[in-house]
Amino acid sequence: MAGLRKALGACALGLRDASRKGVTTISVPLGQRSYDVCIAPAGATDMAEKIAVALGKPTGVAVLVDSRLGQLSPRVQPLIEAVAARLPRVRRLDLAAGESCKTLTAIERTCGWLADNGYDRGAALLAIGGGATSDHAGFAAAIYLRGIAYATCPTTLLAMVDASVGGKTGVDIAAGKNLVGAFHQPRAVLADLGFLDSLPGREVAAGMAEVVKAGLIADAALLDTLEAQAGAALAPAGLAKVIEAAVRVKVEVVAADERESGRRAILNFGHTVGHAIEAASGFQLLHGEAISLGIVAALALGVARGVTEPGLLARAAALLDRLGLPVDVKHRLAPAVLDRIEVDKKRVSDAVRFVLVPRPGQAIIEGIALDELKKQLLSALSS
Repeated sequence: MAGLRKALGACALGLRDASRKGVTTISVPLGQRSYDVCIAPAGATDMAEKIAVALGKPTGVAVLVDSRLGQLSPRVQPLIEAVAARLPRVRRLDLAAGESCKTLTAIERTCGWLADNGYDRGAALLAIGGGATSDHAGFAAAIYLRGIAYATCPTTLLAMVDASVGGKTGVDIAAGKNLVGAFHQPRAVLADLGFLDSLPGREVAAGMAEVVKAGLIADAALLDTLEAQAGAALAPAGLAKVIEAAVRVKVEVVAADERESGRRAILNFGHTVGHAIEAASGFQLLHGEAISLGIVAALALGVARGVTEPGLLARAAALLDRLGLPVDVKHRLAPAVLDRIEVDKKRVSDAVRFVLVPRPGQAIIEGIALDELKKQLLSALSS
């Protein structure tokens, strides 16, 4: 974990020193909804220019900022000021930090603020923050005046590699996580890697869970890289490449199945159980921590069903542990936690579309009856 924190610090410094040489642009090809994901060592001026180009000529821009980030990062206000120098009527609204902004009450507050400030259908939103901020802003943009444009500036590792890409937006309700939402693609995703410099160690690890997931479901070479580097200091270019590889996995899957009618469901690997554990914790667990537990559960289930290579469970658990993530899922799967799977978004009738990984880089989807799934999970993790 300390090695990874050191890697992030070195990465941020190295990328800043590299100036504008290391910009990576990944296209998300979705026809008229296509957009670019830019991974860059950019400063406020460069990022603001990219935002202005992506948003075109909005009548105004509402900037939604994670309040904790706004207090801690010196990069936020210069970015907003640079955007204001290029686009009209730029105003800032701070959101509750983290997952607490992902409620219908918070969305109603944001939409009311947008209306009070006169933002019309030609306006746009800009999210600056982690995955929760991206989800909140994207959902608000999807429903305000029946849909306005938005762009995101993800500032956490998890948001950069997963939450900000793909157009899934939504909020939580008491019954479960992300049960209310919409598909609404951003105009651009602009990841300034300099924001990682001040990221708390716990959030660094949480982001790595989604990177491990990407390696398991679609990029065996990425998994090999993570195993070789975990616990050691990555060179700046090395960490940037790991982020890029994870983004490319998600982009390829989203481009093939934008609205999750088929293959996109593999991105939910580890999420069925992970979301149940996360919600049961009252969201005291970070999303990536819960997904780490969900990955272990999914691999254990795969082994029990004769689908997953037996050695992969131990291999993945060892990697997640070295990255500072929890793997003690057997102590967290009380029947009450598993009952939350009944409201999982991937449920169809009395079965859940569950993602299994036979071997690194390959994922399959199996429909498993709810009762069977609960029993097999408890059995697989009790041995």
